[in-house]
Amino acid sequence: MEKSRFFHQNGWMVLATLAAGICMFLIHPLYGPILGDVEYGLYGTLLALINVMGIPSMGLQTTFAQQTAAAVTPEDCTRLAGTARTVLLWGVTLWLVVVSGVAIFQKDILSTMAIADPLALWLVVLLSFTALTQPVFFGILQGLQNFLWLGMAQIASGVGRMVFIGLIVGLVGMRNATGAIGGAVMGAFIAFLVGLFFSRSVWLTTRQTPGKWDSWVTDVMPLTLALGASQVLFSIDMILVRSMLGEHQTGYYSAAGTFARGLVSFTAPLAGVMFPKVVHSVSTGKRTNVLGLTLAISFGLAVLGATACTGIGFGLQYLARHAQEYAPKLPVGLALKLRNSPEAFLIMGQLLPWFVWAVVPLVLANVLLNNLLARKQYRVVPYLVVLVGLYVAVAMFQGESLTFVLMIQLLGLFNLLFFATMAGFTWAEQKKTVVPV
Repeated sequence: MEKSRFFHQNGWMVLATLAAGICMFLIHPLYGPILGDVEYGLYGTLLALINVMGIPSMGLQTTFAQQTAAAVTPEDCTRLAGTARTVLLWGVTLWLVVVSGVAIFQKDILSTMAIADPLALWLVVLLSFTALTQPVFFGILQGLQNFLWLGMAQIASGVGRMVFIGLIVGLVGMRNATGAIGGAVMGAFIAFLVGLFFSRSVWLTTRQTPGKWDSWVTDVMPLTLALGASQVLFSIDMILVRSMLGEHQTGYYSAAGTFARGLVSFTAPLAGVMFPKVVHSVSTGKRTNVLGLTLAISFGLAVLGATACTGIGFGLQYLARHAQEYAPKLPVGLALKLRNSPEAFLIMGQLLPWFVWAVVPLVLANVLLNNLLARKQYRVVPYLVVLVGLYVAVAMFQGESLTFVLMIQLLGLFNLLFFATMAGFTWAEQKKTVVPV
């Protein structure tokens, strides 16, 4: 019965992520040609910047999922409510600090990232509000195993982003990164409101008691550092490429990276479904084989996705070499792009296979990471922080010699090291606590 429920929940979350991912992916072929290479590259960079700005709250969703799943007594529930309200207050405070910091260093940020319109930067700051507070609501839903509305929130985000970007870029005529980010802000706030409403039974309860902040902080700090390390591997390459190679080079890289990051996002819900089940297993002392199942499914989906994207990459190269023949058969925007700059399809097609296979180790590492975090095994965290710091340092050391392919190779190498580190610590944990797989 439990295994059947696990597969149903995983199936729903994968379906929800797939639906949201398709909508977010369609943004790129539909509106990318309208934005142009420079603005499209900036749009991809701003999305990466949002991911990085959300790192301070990375541990919150996992922590609240952990504590919600472990709240089995009335006292636990009232303490959880008090903790949620306090953390939300601190999230708003931190966001105000971000606003102040951006206001002070606005000129430097705009110059470093080659952002012409300050409004684009401030829309990113507005979007960071959801990145800093939304994890509380989503973590509660995850811990309650309310995957129905957690999945619906993801779908709302994807559909909302696609629709609003279409309205702003296509109909209003704001055909730049600012318009695209404006649509992303609207889609994100729809998902935010869904999470806020359906988690209200926990954080809006009239009964609350102060949380145990000493133990809470000792949990959230390693969670934030560990998940933040994974997020840096997931996102920061886009920012490094733009700052080191310039604004005219990032469009191709951003397009190829969209597929790779989509592959990671597509498989992420599997670890999300696994997490509260591992927490519950630890809390009740019942053994579970959920890690083995999640790892096997994630590996299968990642390999299938990477193989499909590799085929797409070769297909793009073929289109580039036969542009005049196939351009009339494509949608208008893509047809114009293919006719005017077939090299864009060629470069993206060449980068795509490298990119998707480079992130497969990260998919598997995230599963192992979530398993260790659910068990409160934090010894791996310092190693991850050092590893990610080394990755950024090595990439920046390349300077003018950095190329797209070299950046992706570095990403793949450090993702592989990330996975090896997680596998080593998981094996050590399995030796101490035997769990059937």
